[in-house]
Amino acid sequence: MISCALIAAIALSATLEVPTEKSQVTVLRDPWGVPHVLSETDYGVGYGYGWALAEDRLEEALSGYWTVLGRRTEIDGEAALDLDRTFKLLRLTQDAEAAFDKMPKLVKDVSTGFADGLNEYMVAHPERVPDWAEPIHPAWPLALGRMIDYWIPLRNANGQARRIAPGIAIPSTGTGPEHYHSVGSNGWALAPSRTETGTAMVAADPHLPWKHEFRLHEVHLRGPSFEVAGAAFVGVPLPAFGRTKHVAWTWTSNSPDHTDVYKLKLVEDDPSKYHFGRKKLEFETREVSYKLPDGAVFKEDLQWSVHGPITHVNLEESYAVAYWFSCYGLTDGPVQYSEMLRAEDLDDLEDAMSELQFAHFNLIAADSSGDIEFVYSGRVPKRPESVNAKQPLDGSDPKLLWDEFIPFKKLPTVKNPKVGFVQNCNNRPETTTGTKADPKPDSAAPGVVAGGRTETVRSWYLRQALSKEGKFTREEAIALLTDGTMIPHGPLSAQLRHVWERFGGEYGAREKIAADVELVLNWDGSPDLKSGAPTLFLLWLFQLNGESARVDVAQLERIPEELSKDDAFAMFDAFKEARKQLRKLMPFPPQIPWGLVHVLRKAGKVFPVATGMYPGISLMNANLDLEKPDVMNLTCRIGSAYVALHELSDPPMSWSVTPIGQTDREDLPYVTACTELFAKRELKPLPFTDEQLAEVETTETVLEFELPDSD
Repeated sequence: MISCALIAAIALSATLEVPTEKSQVTVLRDPWGVPHVLSETDYGVGYGYGWALAEDRLEEALSGYWTVLGRRTEIDGEAALDLDRTFKLLRLTQDAEAAFDKMPKLVKDVSTGFADGLNEYMVAHPERVPDWAEPIHPAWPLALGRMIDYWIPLRNANGQARRIAPGIAIPSTGTGPEHYHSVGSNGWALAPSRTETGTAMVAADPHLPWKHEFRLHEVHLRGPSFEVAGAAFVGVPLPAFGRTKHVAWTWTSNSPDHTDVYKLKLVEDDPSKYHFGRKKLEFETREVSYKLPDGAVFKEDLQWSVHGPITHVNLEESYAVAYWFSCYGLTDGPVQYSEMLRAEDLDDLEDAMSELQFAHFNLIAADSSGDIEFVYSGRVPKRPESVNAKQPLDGSDPKLLWDEFIPFKKLPTVKNPKVGFVQNCNNRPETTTGTKADPKPDSAAPGVVAGGRTETVRSWYLRQALSKEGKFTREEAIALLTDGTMIPHGPLSAQLRHVWERFGGEYGAREKIAADVELVLNWDGSPDLKSGAPTLFLLWLFQLNGESARVDVAQLERIPEELSKDDAFAMFDAFKEARKQLRKLMPFPPQIPWGLVHVLRKAGKVFPVATGMYPGISLMNANLDLEKPDVMNLTCRIGSAYVALHELSDPPMSWSVTPIGQTDREDLPYVTACTELFAKRELKPLPFTDEQLAEVETTETVLEFELPDSD
């Protein structure tokens, strides 16, 4: 029997333009499953990657498209209705489809090829196609690429609106408790003056949920117009984190003020209109439908205003709520990205970034000429200083509608500092290097640096490591990138040792906690899989710091001699509570080895993970919920999502790993290859040149396709 998806795919193929030329694309799979897609046409590059991704993560890619389409009710039923409403309001795919024909040829060729490769894989392998799926439009992968730019703005808008309206649904991280701190990342770059090789280096370590909308897939693409290697969000045609021959870059999350909430006054006796200055504007209203798995259809009207989508209407008090995002309606992100891929140096990269197509994210980059750079990047409107944009704004005032943005060149930047490095671990720009090269606090235009911590534990630790004298070897750079030391242990153990010696004798339950205190004090802070110290230390931090479980730099910098008896007893009491929590995990053993609870599960196997986690965080990390009582259900679900070191040498060299690998298909030989490395904090080579590819064992697939007529 032919599946519905196959019938639909055949129908789509019949509507395509008559092909005029046959061509081929070569896909080389390295031992870790990374596809190296080599083609003489840009369309072929897209086609080969679409096919290769479908081999690895077809259903996840399709699931991502259905998310941005606002069609998840077709998969998940009524439970997904709120999320679908959000994405129908955002109109990502609608805008992408409308803009697609005007895209530059390179963008259209790659995305069309990508969609065709994925669609034709579905035709060839109908048994792997979900029942709910259909052929994809080439604009959908571009829309999916925009989704990550809305994750934080949606959350911010919900926070601003909470006093006047309920929040709208946002993509789930799939991680539950807030103590996962799901927004993070590390990124740093070394100048040639700081490396033994005399070349610049870029280190990438984004921290993301390991869930389908946020998963990363590693790829190397080579065509006539560009060559890039790195990690792409599953279902997106180009890497978000990566390197070319000349430039390498990574991103970390930041906090510009790129989101506003507006309270609109409804027109009396006519709620289909709202006041805007002296005008009475009519809402744009459209009927949308949600299809359920059983075929039932639910319909409703959604509305939009000059300020953006309407998320709530209060008829009793005669107002509506609109969410405005600086990225709303933008469609040239792929254009900007295609220009970044062809950048010859950081000046070219800056020119591409000047298009301001991303709402936020810090940029850390370097080029083959040796320049390095950090930019606190974002699309931030020019607002009058008198405007408090953290509260809902008056939607009837035309002066509060923004149409100008802070130029990229005016954003906080650190370029080629004398110290020879830049870094960001979600800290504010004034703590980039710890030198005079850093932007001064409040030196940026209003709203650019609107939140975030001045310093994070990771930036505090990393900056100290990068400030060491001398030059980094490749091995030392990789060791720092994959550092698994539980950062808080060093400072907190020094504090604990002092107060234990000074106040421990006065503590009534001293004997009950003595063994646990000594275990932590005699431990070196490493994620020793055989030791129970990491497990106990994490539980102790959870109890010491309360529900947030956050460790701040101020806590680490406390002077041991200045701690009071109350401080000491708080530390001691936390050990008692940690022991109780330990018994919930496993009642009998006095210690629970870190390797028993800190694990990844893949293809029926369990991999103990030798990293730290929040709040006893390490630079390279994997996170789980240690508050769950069932030890057998513990598993890491978020953390370092793509760990890579790029050397801007000739030839280019890179080393990398992903925690969940290229695929979950147990019939593919590389299903656990990357997970095994990640669990041991090891990186693999990422071949870039033909010579490097020849040095590793590869399997070759040659795909034939019909090249459509060019425009």
